Amino acid sequence: MSERRLKEFVFNALLTQDSFSALENEGISITASDDYSPISRVVENDFSPRIWHDAVTMSSVYTALYCIENTIRKFIVERMSERYGIDWWEEKVPKKIKDAVNSLKKQEEKNKYHSNRSASEIGYTMLGNLGQIIIANWDDFSDIIPNQAWLNSRMDDLEMSRNIIMHTGILPVDETERIESIVRDLLRQIG
Repeated sequence: MSERRLKEFVFNALLTQDSFSALENEGISITASDDYSPISRVVENDFSPRIWHDAVTMSSVYTALYCIENTIRKFIVERMSERYGIDWWEEKVPKKIKDAVNSLKKQEEKNKYHSNRSASEIGYTMLGNLGQIIIANWDDFSDIIPNQAWLNSRMDDLEMSRNIIMHTGILPVDETERIESIVRDLLRQIG
């Protein structure tokens, strides 16, 4: 390889690496999914082997739940915004859900020292309520979701598992496999 070609190769590699870094900074994952920065003062040696093992095992379940819950939020926002504009939340969300969201926001306001959960109302909406928003606006979603019973069953299963994980519980393998299956089903449907 000539010196000129070698310089071009190295230069192109540096440009590619810089592009990858820019994408990572924008939240687009390029590196391996296990490439994360743990809280530096929390280390494996501080805990019993069983607690650490369970935490690592359940972290993949948490990741799946986090991703699907936020994907559903994004799906709702995009569909409702495109059909009803920026005021869709006020016009199309059931009062009971809006009241629950407002209650959570008021609770957060009391703790000014802590960061807020979200900049938008949909970020305060519980997983089960996301399904209720879809059902309350069924005409806007029936072309994508097969039927309400299908959606309810998946949302109910996800919510039960989510509550266990969020309260530091452990799910058996068959439950994690069910979550994996539900997440795949939902992604295929709304993806």
